Amino acid sequence: MKSKNFDINELLSETGSSLLTIIYKSLLKRKKQIILECGVNKGYSTSIFSYYAENSDSYCFSIDINDCKDVVTSERWTFIHSDDSKVSEIIQDYPVLEDKGIDILFIDSFHHVDHVKKLLYRWYPYLNKDSLIFIDDIDARSYRKGKEKDSYYNELNWEKINRFTRDFSENNASDTTLTQYFGKTGLAKIVKKSNKGSLPNPIVNRNRSLLLQIIVLTIIKLKNLFRVK
Repeated sequence: MKSKNFDINELLSETGSSLLTIIYKSLLKRKKQIILECGVNKGYSTSIFSYYAENSDSYCFSIDINDCKDVVTSERWTFIHSDDSKVSEIIQDYPVLEDKGIDILFIDSFHHVDHVKKLLYRWYPYLNKDSLIFIDDIDARSYRKGKEKDSYYNELNWEKINRFTRDFSENNASDTTLTQYFGKTGLAKIVKKSNKGSLPNPIVNRNRSLLLQIIVLTIIKLKNLFRVK
């Protein structure tokens, strides 16, 4: 495996102090895996996945809307130049993803909660039993006001992605287990228990509209006001 932008030995030495170590250690326990990576950029995680694939009789497919076909050179890696939410089109071109199923799904492309939700629900039926789902960017702390990456947009969006991973797991409690890791941008790890072809439940939440919140708070204040002391 040859990485265009990274030295694999340096990457492996860094995993002990990064969230990538969680993914890499999870991979080391497995063999003959089909990996689907959503989001490539410069090939940081792609390099790790490809290196692992070469040493475990596995294979990695990486999708990005930008042309990233040269970030890695490996016989165990295929780059798919596409929008990663166009699942039907991708499956048609790469039927192995349906035939063999996906064992590792890594979501790290467009960092918006709606896109993350779309990817998870659309790719979920192609995930094999005991597959692992990793969702990057769930920790908003470094984007809060006054922090080193101060960004109101990212703070809100990362919090929504965090909330989504919890809501998804809660509404699919019989089929998934969720572990969240914090630090840097955070990482969610979801284990799927059911066989390939199973569909996830939709997320059902209470109506949290501003009007309803105001009404509830008003009722609470009135109860406190007239409470017998």
